Amino acid sequence: MSTVDLYEELEQMVRGEIIKMPREEFRDRCDEDDRFVYLSVARKIAKLNRFTLHVHEDELEFVCPPPSKF
Repeated sequence: MSTVDLYEELEQMVRGEIIKMPREEFRDRCDEDDRFVYLSVARKIAKLNRFTLHVHEDELEFVCPPPSKF
């Protein structure tokens, strides 16, 4: 896997979807150069796709907001 694959995978999330991923798995799926800054990569992916990112002790949680009712 590579960082680009993570971007593409998370970009496919639909409204209201939540993806939970162990921090270690996310780090391992990043490119070797990005493994030291994997939290920055996660934040960039969340910001780019307008997700909320919850960073837990052992897990990253990407939350795609539900569709608006308007």
